[in-house]
Amino acid sequence: MEIKQLKYFVVAADVKSFSEAAKVLYTTQSSVSKVIAALENELGYQLFKREGKGIALTPEGTRFHSRASKLVLDFASLETDSIKHQKNMVKISANHSSWLANCFSQFYELHKDIDVCYSFHADTTSNIVNRVRLMEDEIGFVYVFPEIRLQFEYELKKYQLTFEKLKSVDGMVYFQPDDTVGKLEKTVDSIHNMKFIQSEQDDYFRNGMWHTEDGEPVTIKDDIAVITNSDYVMHAFLEKNSLANLSADSFNSYDLGVRPGLRLKSDGGEIQFGVLKNSAGKISDVALDFIDYVKGQLWRN
Repeated sequence: MEIKQLKYFVVAADVKSFSEAAKVLYTTQSSVSKVIAALENELGYQLFKREGKGIALTPEGTRFHSRASKLVLDFASLETDSIKHQKNMVKISANHSSWLANCFSQFYELHKDIDVCYSFHADTTSNIVNRVRLMEDEIGFVYVFPEIRLQFEYELKKYQLTFEKLKSVDGMVYFQPDDTVGKLEKTVDSIHNMKFIQSEQDDYFRNGMWHTEDGEPVTIKDDIAVITNSDYVMHAFLEKNSLANLSADSFNSYDLGVRPGLRLKSDGGEIQFGVLKNSAGKISDVALDFIDYVKGQLWRN
């Protein structure tokens, strides 16, 4: 049995037609028919019922389809992993952050002549912990909220991970993308009348309460209008739809009175920004250089 047979079978079952499967697979209908006939002969039972205008799975075919689909997906994943390992990969993960994205862009430009392929994965803190634990990423940049710090420290010990705190950070309500700086005109009163766009599984509205630097409480849970996992959608809505976003205070430097939003404090204490490593894993020199670059940018700002 070959993976090609399984792939042809799964596609044909999904589209319910040998001719449509041939289009998806960039081959001929006769080729699809021959491959599946050979598979049925090898299995010793019929996978499809040939009907007037198409095909339908037999009961045996339905059971085989659930297993074959998983094998095809697993094989595709193995192929992707194989490509990654064939290349000189530098694997980094991070919480969603426009500031860090800009850092990575600047770092790449400075090191673009190095023969490596970068993998930069954006995710939540809990998922990044798991990725670094499994060594799917060499390093991970995360924000650690006071509400999850005990659980986070437990996972560090359990999985032999290390966390280097790089900076403490407050929250900020943004009224426009972080790279667009204007005179701050919004007040706390205006926040109470605004709708928000937030990221999926967002710690900023899931964890704790907030207050202004003057001590006035702020909560946004009832004012969320859009939830997204797309940075493109986030920036578009901030620019064009008069929504706000609560996330980490920017690490950029601003002139006095000029900020992209309104700074908030977490009721639970400081939020820690830092880099996560696996003490059992090997970290490439390029990944270490990127950590140093991020530290340098933090120091400059």
